[in-house]
Amino acid sequence: MSARKPPPGDFRKILERLSRRHDTRRVFDAFTRLAACALAAQTREAEYLEEVKHWERADLDLFAEALGTLVNEMESKPFEDVLGGYYMEFALSSKGQQWNGEFHTPKHVCDLMAGIVLGDKESVSAKGPITVCEPACGAGAMILSLGGACSPEVRRRLRVTAIDISRTACDMAFINTTLWGIPTRVIHGNTLSNEYWSAWSNIHHIAPWLPLAMRPQAPEAAEQGQPPKPAEVERIRVSLGQQELAF
Repeated sequence: MSARKPPPGDFRKILERLSRRHDTRRVFDAFTRLAACALAAQTREAEYLEEVKHWERADLDLFAEALGTLVNEMESKPFEDVLGGYYMEFALSSKGQQWNGEFHTPKHVCDLMAGIVLGDKESVSAKGPITVCEPACGAGAMILSLGGACSPEVRRRLRVTAIDISRTACDMAFINTTLWGIPTRVIHGNTLSNEYWSAWSNIHHIAPWLPLAMRPQAPEAAEQGQPPKPAEVERIRVSLGQQELAF
């Protein structure tokens, strides 16, 4: 994405039009699901077709219009979590925040933490993948700050594992990292209990050595939505410093 002034339009107002006839949270969940699938380079078609069955043609047109205006706004706010801010303010109730422990980390805090993680940029390895694990990613605000703090060359070498217990958060993180070109594997799971239910790789993460047009045919693309395999779960456990429990 490149920064430019967006044309008139606001994805929030478009979603609010849908919310006059449907529950606000249901509208937002559907929007993020459909948008994530649309950005997955035809690797999440089954999910897309399952979701569209619940909406009328006019609703789907509004969802598509909302995605276009969201992209325009994101281009004017580089590496900022626009989606997460709207989710916390409008789609999630205050009780939901309290019960689920969901809070939006301000961008300046995310930027500070990204700088701490990267440290001296000269210390970043000059070659090979740079692995990052975000065990409670939310909409991916911290991942965006990390990506924004890297040069384009370093950003392409990132291999982010983003995990969240909220399925909606997973879809938001998938959208954010895909649009900003951050290679990310998004996992729906609980890092505290070491349970993982589904996983999706964005197009930047899938077989990055292949041309973009060939990546949807890679084995990783065929496994979209499936649970992580035991070897991947073990890598996550080790990366988080979790000890094997003995009974």
